[in-house]
Amino acid sequence: MDAVTTSLEAWLRRCVPTTGLDFDGPGSGLPDAGGGCVLRAFLYDVREEERGRSGGMYLRDGADSSVTARLQPLRVLQYSYQLTAYGADWREHQRVLGEVMLAAAAVPSLPDDTVDESFAVYGPGALPLVVAPAAPVPFPWPVTAVPSAPALHLVVKAPLRPPADTDLRPAPDRVELGTRRTDGAPESAHRRTSALRPRRRIEE
Repeated sequence: MDAVTTSLEAWLRRCVPTTGLDFDGPGSGLPDAGGGCVLRAFLYDVREEERGRSGGMYLRDGADSSVTARLQPLRVLQYSYQLTAYGADWREHQRVLGEVMLAAAAVPSLPDDTVDESFAVYGPGALPLVVAPAAPVPFPWPVTAVPSAPALHLVVKAPLRPPADTDLRPAPDRVELGTRRTDGAPESAHRRTSALRPRRRIEE
């Protein structure tokens, strides 16, 4: 989970290099802007994306093609962030959020050079990015007051592959199948036909 947030942090530092960054929750109080502007990115929800699982896979030994591990389906998790800018006035707040929106409009995912190395196995574009989604995940707490600064929703989608299952039962060396001779008719039908057949009599 922290690898996703550190990847987002690296990208935000590129978007707003002169703005301070804060990743604490709203319960920790307002960040100290120190006369400048601070952008807070608060991770408030993580959930699995609907229909986000791919099929499972098996790993085979190259020598004898035996199955050595079973890979569970790849999952896609949706990380929802609340971005809020704090500064001198509303113009500064909206300027910072606007720069983030403009940078996000130019890329479909977090740039690969900002993504944590743990996602390298998933190839380029491992962390898709969605800013201001049409249907954001609602905040899980009730709103008790009017917020003091505008908020921007941001979503990062990240793959998750469960550990490989290597505790597999070995395949049997031999399978024996029983065989018997038959005339092709089912056994029950054969017995029923024999029971109804009339006996032959010899008359002189």
